Amino acid sequence: MENFIKNLLDGGWVVLLIGAAGMIARLVTTDEPQTGVGIAKKMLSSMIASLIAWFIMEQFEVDSMYKAIVYGLVGLNSPEIIQGVLKLSGQFASDPMSFIKQQNKPNSKPKPKKKK
Repeated sequence: MENFIKNLLDGGWVVLLIGAAGMIARLVTTDEPQTGVGIAKKMLSSMIASLIAWFIMEQFEVDSMYKAIVYGLVGLNSPEIIQGVLKLSGQFASDPMSFIKQQNKPNSKPKPKKKK
């Protein structure tokens, strides 16, 4: 944490560009019309999500190419990632004990029957 700003300035800022590039790729390939404000919001969310991913991934020894791929994919999928996190946090905030109990339940899917 002490070197966060130094590391960001030394090369972490490139992660913002990688995340933004992922979102640009998404915006270029989509058919739905986009407003300037909508594009700016998506670009900002992709940059922030990629920065969070950088903060997490810098703690692990992983090849830099794989990290770059993760940053790009996080930028590409940032709206869905952020919506999922907000949904989970909303469920937890509404009833923490029920949420925890639900997460600790084993899968109760029926096992497929074997053919004889």
